Amino acid sequence: MKLYIGGAYQGQAELAQEENPEVPLYRDFHETIRNAVLADGWDPLAFAEQFCQDHPDAVVIANEVGAGVVPMAAEDRAFREAVGRVLCVIARNAEQVTRCVCGIGVRLK
Repeated sequence: MKLYIGGAYQGQAELAQEENPEVPLYRDFHETIRNAVLADGWDPLAFAEQFCQDHPDAVVIANEVGAGVVPMAAEDRAFREAVGRVLCVIARNAEQVTRCVCGIGVRLK
């Protein structure tokens, strides 16, 4: 499994595609988390563990959503927390974690 993270429009999707041209990408994974955890009511950690079991060769691309001003709406705070918790599990299980800033990938793991 590989994880590419970065702020919105920082180039993580393009970098992941360039480095993994023949592999299906899980783009906008933060939105997948929003749908599974918040809309469908899944436990974030259970969702993350199940995803890692089901997709051990996945290339996951997600926006970092935890930086900046804390949202006032409880739903938005729950979304940020869920994304953070799920991505921690994915990063722990990933063979490679890359943070992308201004189109430049920095390997964290």
